[in-house]
Amino acid sequence: MLKKTVLVFVVALLLLALPAMAQDTAAGGAGASSRVRWGAIAAAFLLGIAAAAGAIRTMTIIGLALIESLVLYALLIAFLIRNL
Repeated sequence: MLKKTVLVFVVALLLLALPAMAQDTAAGGAGASSRVRWGAIAAAFLLGIAAAAGAIRTMTIIGLALIESLVLYALLIAFLIRNL
């Protein structure tokens, strides 16, 4: 467990340190276009998640209903076994 925690910490530290080691661009405009490109990618990703939210929500509710019925059947069987 300690190894896994240390590994996660080191990976997070390396990912956070990457922007600090980034090289400045020669032209100021190139950095701005890079930020706009990543902003467009992030917006498209979030729109994709929002579009799938309805289907994900429906499947989650169906899954929860199936789990609830499984628990009720398990309780019923447990009470039947206990009374026998």
